[in-house]
Amino acid sequence: MSVVSVGLPRFAVPTRPAVVLMALFALTAMVLASVGPAVEGAPRWPADSGLYAVDGWSVSPASVDASRPGLTLVTHTYSRPDGARATLVVASSPIAKAVYRAGAAVPFLGNGYTVETLPTPGPREALIARRTGETWAQVAVYGEQRGQLGSGAIAWTLSTIDSILGRGNDYYLARIVLPNDNVQDAVTLADTLFPRLEAFYAR
Repeated sequence: MSVVSVGLPRFAVPTRPAVVLMALFALTAMVLASVGPAVEGAPRWPADSGLYAVDGWSVSPASVDASRPGLTLVTHTYSRPDGARATLVVASSPIAKAVYRAGAAVPFLGNGYTVETLPTPGPREALIARRTGETWAQVAVYGEQRGQLGSGAIAWTLSTIDSILGRGNDYYLARIVLPNDNVQDAVTLADTLFPRLEAFYAR
């Protein structure tokens, strides 16, 4: 009587790359399981009137628009004895995409203006917007608690890390707008106001 040997099922031995991938997936799962939900909170903005004072300019009280969920717009208007006028608008939110997703030029581009971008140092953005009979100058900067980083790949990457780790932050866009092509006045105001905003949000 012949004996037929029955082989046991053979299981494939994972290759080294597969083992490494499984270990990485396991580690990622553990990290994500230990991370709490993102912390959002309410938009923060500087209420101290002294922060907005600029030599040679009179400044209005703040006009606050909190009608959009998770986003606050704070506006101050400036005037000078020679008739010059300017507006500072700060959009603040604990949600990065509420601030970063729209470019600083969108209010002009969405209203039929032709926009000319100007070279600026660092993360600032400057432009001249023109439409029949109208010209506007603007200097803008995006920032958050780590500094004024712009709205490019670095800023988006850091905001994604904040979200994954559940770390609260304050994201903002500050825009100085003048109803003429005097970019130098906008730059002068920015040189005073933007560093103060950066210091406020770093706290």
